Parts: sequence; structure tokens; C-alpha cells
Amino acid sequence: MNIVTDLRITTSVKTNASLYKQVEDAFHLLNKNKYIQNISIIKRKKLTIKQIFKSNDSPVIVFENTGPKLYFTSEIPIYFHLDTAKVKLNMVKNQKQPILSEMINHITSKETSFNFVDGTMGFGRDSYLVLKQFPNANVFSIEQHPLIHFVISEGMKLQLNNNELKRIHFINEDYNNWIKLNEEKVDILYLDHMFEKTLIESDRMGELSNNILKIQEYKPIKHYNYLILKARFDSLLFKELNVMQCLRKSSKTHYGLRVNNSKQAL
Repeated sequence: MNIVTDLRITTSVKTNASLYKQVEDAFHLLNKNKYIQNISIIKRKKLTIKQIFKSNDSPVIVFENTGPKLYFTSEIPIYFHLDTAKVKLNMVKNQKQPILSEMINHITSKETSFNFVDGTMGFGRDSYLVLKQFPNANVFSIEQHPLIHFVISEGMKLQLNNNELKRIHFINEDYNNWIKLNEEKVDILYLDHMFEKTLIESDRMGELSNNILKIQEYKPIKHYNYLILKARFDSLLFKELNVMQCLRKSSKTHYGLRVNNSKQAL
């Protein structure tokens, strides 16, 4: 698990009463998180992000009308954005299925409901896609970094309706630990390990990669009905997790599926 020893929170330069309230609420909420220590509220005034980082290099969460943004440095913020999730949902509207959706459709075609456990939430786009596309899915979105968990979950909530909010559960934990305590909830376990190798550091993906534990400890995972793995085409995880790799000649991103025959399937 990632431990944060110092955190600053503030508003955008152009602020309002609602943003002040969000800062106060976040201060009280984050103070309850055992993985975060020494939280302070700073007055933004007219300071730029670069000016804020001149006095201190601890991370900053900035509350804006569009949702919170997390800065580990003054350069690139991490926040929830629809980007590729919106593209994939448009594919669905045009009768084209993203690969993850095809796999879930195949697995759950005869089910009235199922639980989708996203063990590596990251930017939250896959959790969002499943929640939007499958109204019969309950989504458990797990992220081990407490600050990434906070800004992504709070940002995503702004894009969800009341029904969707009831069907998603945001969890700040290592997925290995959570699964052991909640094995009855794991129908489909989804792991996205696209950060095994260094990405372009000048974009949000690279910034996320730089601030998470690259590889969580791979303990034997037994508590699932189906395991879906997303990783680079040359990842050793396909063999380590005994997953059948689906080859895609036109992409470096590959998916894999494993059925847990020791458990009753969906």
C-alpha cells in the first residue's frame, strides 16, 4: 500500500462557496484515512500551481467545478476524464464491442446480475465502461493509492446517475487483501497491468505510472469465477497467472481469460 505523509488541499483560483465546502469535507474525510498523514488546507489566492510547489513539494489536491485534480508535481494533474471510455461507449452505440465488453458479454450472457471487481482502478475508465454498459453489474473498483483513489472516485461520481451510484463501490485497498475477505463477491476479477514498463512520462498515463507501485505482490489468486487480465503483449503475467492470452497482432495491449474450475461458475 502507498502511504502519503503530507498532503495539501485547496481550491481553484476562481472559487465559490461550493468549492470551499468540498475542501472542508475532503479535509475531514481524508483525515480518517489511515494511509494519509498531515493534511493541511492552504489558501489559493492567486497562486499558480508552480508557485505552490516552490515552497513545498508535497502533493496537492485542487478542487475545481469539474472535479478534484491531484498534482504530484506542478506539471501534470491526475483526475477522472471520460476520454477513451467515451470512445468505447460510442463504439457500443455503433454496434461495435470493445474487447473487454465482448468478454463480459460472453461470460454473463445468461445472468440476471453479476459482480465485476476492478482490482486496479487507476483512472477508472474500465469501471465506468462496465457500469454504463451493463445495468445488471455491480462494480467494485479498487485502488491502493489513497490520493488516486480519492480524486478518481470523486470525479467519477459527478458523471453517474443515482442508479449507477448505488451499483458502484469505491475501495482504497490492495486487491489481494480485499479479495481474501470478500471472495463471495468476486464473480469477475479484472486486472489491468499496463504499467509494467515505463510509459511516456509527459502525459497523465506516465504520471499515474510514476506514482503507483509498479507491480503489486502476486500472491496466488483463487477467489474468483473468471479472471480477465489486460497487459502488454510481452507481459510475463499471462503465464504467471495461468491466463489464456488473446493475441492481437495490431495492438501491444492484449487481454487474457482464465476460468476458475475449482469454483462454481456464474
